[in-house]
Amino acid sequence: MDTIITLQRLASPALDRVMLLVTDLCSQEAFTVLLVLAFLAVDASFGRRLGIVFLGGAYLNDVIKTLVDAPRPFQVQPEVLRPGAADTAPGSSFPSGHAQSAVIFWTLSALQFKRAWFWVVAGLIVGAVALSRVYLGVHYPVDVLGGLAVGLSVVVIAQFARRLAFAPGKAVIVALGLLVPLGVQLLFTTETSYVFLAVASAFIVGPEFVAHRAAGGVITRLGMGVVGVVLVAAVLSATSALMSEELKHAPLTGYLRYLVIGLTGTVLAPLVCRWARLSGGPVVATGSARRA
Repeated sequence: MDTIITLQRLASPALDRVMLLVTDLCSQEAFTVLLVLAFLAVDASFGRRLGIVFLGGAYLNDVIKTLVDAPRPFQVQPEVLRPGAADTAPGSSFPSGHAQSAVIFWTLSALQFKRAWFWVVAGLIVGAVALSRVYLGVHYPVDVLGGLAVGLSVVVIAQFARRLAFAPGKAVIVALGLLVPLGVQLLFTTETSYVFLAVASAFIVGPEFVAHRAAGGVITRLGMGVVGVVLVAAVLSATSALMSEELKHAPLTGYLRYLVIGLTGTVLAPLVCRWARLSGGPVVATGSARRA
């Protein structure tokens, strides 16, 4: 708590807004856009891998939070909560989901692009997000350090697993990609597991049905990204309007809803991009998709 109080000696309304903006870089909405862009506009193979690892890590974070069930700083000492920060802090405190998500996303991205300047930018973003969580009074320093440690561990495991010579056929990938996440959801349900597991399933199976190639100039790539973001947002909004709150948050129907949303990004959006002549490559997935 002393570290939080020390940081907040610098507090001001302007700094509050800056820190909220920084912490929102790791919101669910922000990462939805970033994952769609990575898959459709940057590189489909990388975007697929990033989505699976990122969402698997998010589920792991949810499990740890549920098991530890640690109170947040503002629940112990309400006066440390900065204005507007409560909305960024659902669930328990340890480990920090924002710190973990930031380190997974930006470390994997830096490993992909292999540019010194990108590593610097990635490090600054992760550091700023981690600092914002403590300043806002929603995490203890140990929560942030725990999130960073879990995130880095996920990255290391993912990089090791990528080196393994494991190349099952399309039928096996589709079967496991559909059944395993659903089974985990039904057996080990957490508050938001239906989101992470369902979309991870979509990243696993979608490219097996529709191959996507992010090629062309910047405008073409951005066009594909915009198509994906608009379609995903439209399906998210439509299902939100049509489904009751009970159905949206139920373990099975909530899962199926987000599976449809995820497949919108990994199947429907590539098909629309193909139809609009924005992307190249075969519509039916080939072996190259399986080696992502």
